[in-house]
Parts: sequence; structure tokens; C-alpha cells
Amino acid sequence: MAGRNIVFLKASLILVGIMCCSFTTANEGPDINAKVKAIFLYNFSKYVEWPETMASGRFRIGIYGDYPAIREELEKMSKIKRRGDRSFEIMTFNSMDEIEPTHILYVVKNSAVDMSQISKRLGGSSTLLVTEGDGFINKGAHINLYYENNKQMMELNPATFDQHGLKVSTQLLSISKVVNG
Repeated sequence: MAGRNIVFLKASLILVGIMCCSFTTANEGPDINAKVKAIFLYNFSKYVEWPETMASGRFRIGIYGDYPAIREELEKMSKIKRRGDRSFEIMTFNSMDEIEPTHILYVVKNSAVDMSQISKRLGGSSTLLVTEGDGFINKGAHINLYYENNKQMMELNPATFDQHGLKVSTQLLSISKVVNG
């Protein structure tokens, strides 16, 4: 069963990566990159385990920075998807002072990002921090999204998961570039 889950996860993420590379984000239509990232964030919610203290209420995904298209995609997803019996709540943080602990915090690539300030704002919370910046995986991010050969890829730092009480599935580890930093 675990083998089938890994194959399904790999196939899903490869398909998403191919879709991402096949379309442009010019003003020609929907932002396919936003759709891809929303799918990744949703899948992360299935392959990460949060502590019991975060096991009730709505499953909260925060976005730090200006990326209306990803918010729109996450809002669409939240109307039809659930994490178990929990609905999703999508939040946007436009300034560092607004950031609060969520289940997942996605940091928009073009944001003025100071990872030490974000970590300070989140304190010791069990927020899964997903970024898109060079070197962010070594500055506190749990997962960093990047492109390689026109494919959406991800790197993951297992040590940061342990530090924040998060458990990452072996399926997610198996399809990520693992960074120990």
C-alpha cells in the first residue's frame, strides 16, 4: 500500500510539474504556476503530521506576500477539499506584523523576506514554512520550492521538521531533495 502511495504521489507531482512547464503565466489566462503551488500545498497537508495541539478546528494555510492568483486557487480548493474532517481557512499576511502561526505558511518568492524575522514571529509554533528562495532551506524553511530544468522541484530539511514538532512522511522524503542544514 505504501508503495502505491509513493507512486501516486510521484505521478501527481510530476504531472503538476509538466503542466507548470507547458503553460506561460503571461496575461493569457489563469496562472498555472499558482495552480501548481496550490496543489503542492494541499498535498503537503496530507504528508505532514502536526502535533495534537493543532488537530482541531480549521486547517489554516497562510500566504505571506502579494500573490492573488495563489490565494484564488487555494480558495477554490478550500471549497471542495478537506483535510480529513477539517475545512481549510486561507489567510493572507501583507506585513511581517500580521504573520501568525498557521498550519502552513507559504512565503511568496517576490516578498521582502527576512527569514529570521519570520521565524521570530512564528516562535516555536508548528507552522510548516514553505518558501521559494535560494538558500531559504538553510535559514529555517521546512520545504523550499524551486525550478530545475523547467520542472517544479522541492527540497526539504528534516531537521527543521523535528525542531517544530512536525513529522514528515517517508513518501514526501522519497520524492524530495533532502538537505541537512
